[in-house]
Amino acid sequence: MRASREEYEQFLRQMLMRRNGLRRERLEEEMKCLRRLPDRRLEAFSKESMKVSRNSTIYVRDNHYSLPSQLIGERVEVRIYGGHLEVWYAGERIERLDRLRGEGKAAINYRHIIHSLVKKPGAFAHYRFQSSLFPRSIFRVAYDDLQSRLPGQADREYLHLLKLAAEESEERVAAALHQVLSAGEPISFARMRELVIAKSSEALPQAPSVTINAMPLASYDQLLGSEEVAQ
Repeated sequence: MRASREEYEQFLRQMLMRRNGLRRERLEEEMKCLRRLPDRRLEAFSKESMKVSRNSTIYVRDNHYSLPSQLIGERVEVRIYGGHLEVWYAGERIERLDRLRGEGKAAINYRHIIHSLVKKPGAFAHYRFQSSLFPRSIFRVAYDDLQSRLPGQADREYLHLLKLAAEESEERVAAALHQVLSAGEPISFARMRELVIAKSSEALPQAPSVTINAMPLASYDQLLGSEEVAQ
């Protein structure tokens, strides 16, 4: 099994060279008939213009991809490469996304849509791509815990927790969830925020103490000639 995409591509190149080595004579005959390459390199992608849906997604080659919620209703240019997509808006590339294989799949980044969802938490229960809003299994455990204890507030609490992960650190939120669940404490956004902010403060390096001694102004006269000082 190849360890990386680069190794796999190198393997394919070697296979191609070996196979072509057996066809060299025929290849040389074909090359005599080939036309001159165009002066300008052909684009390695195809373009499509599409509108960002109200779910903050675009539909490209039978699959869904999320974009920042600020683009809802806007038209973007999608450049479709073999292995990835580039999304351009107002002349700038705003996203580079891995291209999904097959059809009926979705690549949803919760950071793209959380600020929109948190304003209407009632939509979370019926959100089409809800499963994509659990970035780690511990987040799913946390949501289930909230549903069992606070069924009327679970969606709101969870979305604020996810917003905390987007704005602060998904890693620190996950660590805080593990800590609370291991201690048998009830999960709440207020408790998570308290732990995450505390961890964030601990992670900041202490500012070094710097002392700057005042220089006597007369010392600057030593840098000047006697005539300049007199003037």
